[in-house]
Amino acid sequence: MVTLKNTTTTLALLVSSAATVGAFTTPRTSYSPTIISAPVLQLQPIAQRTCVSTPLQLLKDDMTTAEAKPLLKAVENPADIDNGKNDLIAPTIYALYTAALIYIIYQLRDAIVAPTLGSFALSFVTGALIWDNLIISIGSFFFKDIDTNPKKYQILKWLSYPRFTFHAVGVPLQCITVAEMGKFAGVGFLQSDIVQIGIMVAAVALAIVDRVKFAKSPGIEQTIWDKPPFGALERDLVKFGYVEPDFAYVIPAIILALSNLLVGIAALKAGTDPEVAKWMIFAGLSALIGNALPGNINTFSGNLGEAGMQFGLLEAARIVYGGM
Repeated sequence: MVTLKNTTTTLALLVSSAATVGAFTTPRTSYSPTIISAPVLQLQPIAQRTCVSTPLQLLKDDMTTAEAKPLLKAVENPADIDNGKNDLIAPTIYALYTAALIYIIYQLRDAIVAPTLGSFALSFVTGALIWDNLIISIGSFFFKDIDTNPKKYQILKWLSYPRFTFHAVGVPLQCITVAEMGKFAGVGFLQSDIVQIGIMVAAVALAIVDRVKFAKSPGIEQTIWDKPPFGALERDLVKFGYVEPDFAYVIPAIILALSNLLVGIAALKAGTDPEVAKWMIFAGLSALIGNALPGNINTFSGNLGEAGMQFGLLEAARIVYGGM
């Protein structure tokens, strides 16, 4: 039969083709798969972030600066860190300092009967301290939005320049006051007119050098309290400070405080007028102790110490310049 014959022929051709292909095919070697063991990556659960409502919950007073720096990066403006205290407390303290100094300068007006360069310097420094405390106080009351109000920023900045200039010029000049009081109280070396003139010249020179140094500096900028303790009362103050603080700026204040103390002690030993001597010692100790306290306290104690110094010199001035 034709159909059967054709089928047989087709099968024969398929077998022949398979044999031919096998002759030209590389035989595959048999293998058994090996399971390679590898450590399984353990995925740890992602830690949940705690939602913090205020920076104060993150920044604690017992943190060191190094510990706080990473957290401060999350705070856009360190000045915005709330210290948890009433915002009116800090400026009110400075307002009280201002009031005390106004009282002192008012009393000086009546106490000084025989005006001298020293009495003028005493009044000038008291006035400078009034301006200093007043600007810090009103800045903290009425200029809290200077970060977002450029006009207010410039106003407070220009009002702040006299703070530094009056203070820096007046403080060395008040050494003349100390010298005159020491002379009155019988301190030996201060009886010399040459010494008195030398102190005047040195005081003026120191004031000029200080202001020349400031004129060459970058000036002043808003002070930002950006370090622990985060509960510092100073965070509520809006004020300006030196862009580049320099120890040289505080040297005149140190000299003045030490002069009050040392001349007062010398006057006490001289015995001519113990009352003047005691008030000078009080003035010197007030300034030294007030400015020697730690940073966040010093902001307030330093100005209190200056007010105490002026009060002590006021009481001495009643005797020296008032003829009591």
